[in-house]
Order: sequence, then C-alpha cells, then structure tokens
Amino acid sequence: MSVELIGVLIAVVAVGATLAGLMLTGQRAIRTELATQRREFGAELAEQRRELAAQRRDFSAELAAQRQYFDERFAALEQRFTALEQQIAELRERMAHLEGLLDGLREAIAIRQGAA
Repeated sequence: MSVELIGVLIAVVAVGATLAGLMLTGQRAIRTELATQRREFGAELAEQRRELAAQRRDFSAELAAQRQYFDERFAALEQRFTALEQQIAELRERMAHLEGLLDGLREAIAIRQGAA
C-alpha cells in the first residue's frame, strides 16, 4: 500500500469517526430536548386535567343549585295548580246548584202560568 492510499484511508476513517461523533451528539441533544418537551407536556396535561376537574365540579354544583331552584319553583306551581283545580271544582258544584235552582224556578213559573 502506498503512503497516499494510507493517508486517504486515515482521512476517510477520521471523517467517518467525526461524522459519527457529530451524529451521536446531535441525537443526544434531540433526545434531551424530546425528554424535556415530554416532561413539559406531561405537566401541562396534568394542569389541564386539574382545571377540567375543577370546572366539572363547579358546573356540577351550579347545575345542582339550578335543579334545586327549579324543583322548588315547580313545587310552588304544583301547589298553585292544585288550589286552582279545587276552586274550579267548587265553582262547578255551585254552578250545578244554581242550574238546579233555575230549573226549579222555571218549572214553578210554568206551573203557575198553566194553573192561571
């Protein structure tokens, strides 16, 4: 082998080793950056989950309060409708009584006019 060939081989090996070192260093930096981003993403995800859980609790509490409010309002309306139905039933009875009296009065008048 000639000296020039040995020099070229050494240069090629040196360049290959240098490129391999640069690639390994770059990959290590990329791995470190990815690990950092994963940790940051995990922390942000955990924070988002906490916020979502807090919002869910707030929403549930607000929904329960509104449900209780509407249940109370519905109960009050139900009582009012029951009272109204009772009043209407009483009015029906009174009207039926008045109709009976009017029928009796009509018959009494008809009998008097027939006898006269």
